[in-house]
Amino acid sequence: MRILAVVTGIALMLTGIWAFWQRGAVFLSIAFVLGCVMVFTGLASILVYFFAPGKQDGFGWFFAEGFVTLILGCIVLANQLATDAMVLPFFGMWVLFCGVMRIVSSLHLVMVKNNSWIVNLFLGLLSTVVGVYAFFNQIAAGLPLILLTGVFFMMQGVNVLAYGIFIPGKKKVKRHGGTKRV
Repeated sequence: MRILAVVTGIALMLTGIWAFWQRGAVFLSIAFVLGCVMVFTGLASILVYFFAPGKQDGFGWFFAEGFVTLILGCIVLANQLATDAMVLPFFGMWVLFCGVMRIVSSLHLVMVKNNSWIVNLFLGLLSTVVGVYAFFNQIAAGLPLILLTGVFFMMQGVNVLAYGIFIPGKKKVKRHGGTKRV
């Protein structure tokens, strides 16, 4: 499952890079690709949560993040963002929500003494700042919309990639005749 999380993070980052290349395009022309990647990410996150061996270590917030990403991806695919003015707050809300989920997850990881709490806290704070900036700052609306969308996807890609890297691995348990994977 670690591989699926890493692949999903890389897919989000590549989608962000692709969005940078589409700088002159209108949002509706790239919305299908963005929505598909969001749905893929949401489904993969949900699968990773259920099948990862370390889900008891505070990664339940990853399930919530995946579920929200799945729903928002379906909204993008259903072409429910009526105007370009809705795109910035929509994706800003996504990054803001996922940043807050990372912060909450990092606090839980501190309690269970998991060393990945520092990375989760940093990425959560960074995502929250980017989300708040995009959601509330009118200056951001002057930047190319597709460029900002690429930033949002890059940010989420880094978040998911970090999660994939820090998923606890399977532990080996010694048995009488050898080792057995748990």
